[in-house]
Amino acid sequence: MLLTLWRHGEARSAATDEVRELTARGRGDVVAMAQDYSTWAGVSVPGPISLLLHSPYRRTVETAELLVELLRPGSQDVDPSLAPGAYTEAFSEQHYAGHEHIVMVSHQPFLSQAIALWTDDVTLAHLAPGGYSTLDVTCLSRGGATLLRHCPDPLEL
Repeated sequence: MLLTLWRHGEARSAATDEVRELTARGRGDVVAMAQDYSTWAGVSVPGPISLLLHSPYRRTVETAELLVELLRPGSQDVDPSLAPGAYTEAFSEQHYAGHEHIVMVSHQPFLSQAIALWTDDVTLAHLAPGGYSTLDVTCLSRGGATLLRHCPDPLEL
C-alpha cells in the first residue's frame, strides 16, 4: 500500500482552531505541491489514489478540496482520527485493506512523527504547511515503511 501524508496549507488565525481557513499563499502552496506530486507520480507511482482522508478541521477540508480537484482520488472522507492530537498507534494498515494508495491530510506534529516512526528515520525534515511525503507501507509500525518521496517544504520547489 502507498500512503501519502500531506500537511494542510498555511492557515490564517481565527477565533477557534477548528475554523482556521487557508491563506492565499496556503492555497497556492497546496496547488504547487499537488502539481509537483502529479508530475512525479505520473512516472513513479503505479495506479491512482483510491482514497483521500482528511481531518474535519477547516484548513484540512480546504486542502482536501484542492487535492480532490487536482489529484482525482477514487473517493474521499472525513477521518476524525486525523484531527490535532492524532497519534500513530491509532493507525493500522488493516483499516485500509483494499486500497492501493491513500492520501491523508492532517496536522503537525502527528504527520512528521508518523513519517519518522514508520520509516524509522528521525533525520527527515518536518513537513511545512503544504508539504507531503509518500511511503510504501508494509505495516504501520516502526520501520514498516519505505520512503519513496519526501517534499517537506513548498519553498524548495
